[in-house]
Parts: sequence; structure tokens; C-alpha cells
Amino acid sequence: MATSKPTRELDGLDAEILLALVEEPDATTVSLAQRLSVSRNTIQARLQKLNDGVLESFQRRITPRALGYEVTAFMNASIRQGYDKQTMQALSEIPEIMEIFATTGDADLRLTIAATSPEDLYRVNHLILDIPGIVRTSTAVVLREFLGYRTKPLLERIAE
Repeated sequence: MATSKPTRELDGLDAEILLALVEEPDATTVSLAQRLSVSRNTIQARLQKLNDGVLESFQRRITPRALGYEVTAFMNASIRQGYDKQTMQALSEIPEIMEIFATTGDADLRLTIAATSPEDLYRVNHLILDIPGIVRTSTAVVLREFLGYRTKPLLERIAE
């Protein structure tokens, strides 16, 4: 399994830079420097540091709906002990699996799945169930998103 990068403490300026980018993702370093009343070099240096462990990949900005994947589902999966690496490798080869988290509780893994339709989700579900090491799964289909992924309130707290 992939390990996460060590966390980096953000200060108020880092949070203000990120908040400015939330509002205007394509802002230039010059416009950020002017907006925040700091030098362009300061902005560039901060952005370089933020790119190492704070800013996620560009993929996070692409909505699966724009790619034709209208159905989102969360799947809890239990895996047989000793099959971790083999199971994770097989799961990572299924393109419709967007995220995999190791969890506590009744299941070992929490997967986020994108599908083009309920029938497509059924197909993906069977691909997952056919993987050696998968003991059982339970799937919940997203009916409506009330609050999407966000970090702005956390950044605002740090910027205060």
C-alpha cells in the first residue's frame, strides 16, 4: 500500500495562498503576490514547498461525471489475511476504482467507485468479487451529493 507523505505545518501565508487559489485556481504568481502583498519570489518558494505533500494531483479537479461516469458508489470490502498485496494490486488495475482506503471497523477497505450506469456498477462489482482475497463486499450508491470535497473552512481557520 502507498504510504502518505509526512504532513507539513501550514502557516497563515500558506493558507492565504491556498485560499486565493481556491477562489482563482489559474492565478499567476505575480497576481498572487500582488493580492497578498508579498514578493513573487516568496510566492514561488511557497508554492514549491506546497507542491511537496500539500497540493494533490491535478486529477482531483476532474469530475467523473464529465467523463461519462454518472454513478458513484462506496464499497466496503473485507480481505482474507495474507492476500493484502495481491488484492491491492488487482484492485488498483480496475480503472473504475478511484480511491482505496484502509479502514477500521467491519471492513478492511473502503473503495470509491465510478460507473457509467447501475449496470456498469454491477459489472465492476463482479470484477471486484472475482479478485482472490476478497471475502465480502457491501456497496452504497450515492444518490445525491450535499457537500463535496472541501478544505476552504480548514484553510480559513489557519489563515486567521
